Amino acid sequence: MMIYEDARRWQYTVRPGLGGTSFSVFYRKPKKSWHSVRALPWHDREIDAEADLIAYANKHQMKKVEE
Repeated sequence: MMIYEDARRWQYTVRPGLGGTSFSVFYRKPKKSWHSVRALPWHDREIDAEADLIAYANKHQMKKVEE
């Protein structure tokens, strides 16, 4: 699982939605729960959501913290 972190230490990753058939980018503040990034679309394939995550992370100059 790819996890990126921004300057505020918020983390971003791809997670499945309810039912596990759609995927989107989610974020969490330190020691909080995950929430969907509303500005990004949901996808039927995890790989498409991961492409959104990579583009979003690059645009916002995030660093990769885990794979």
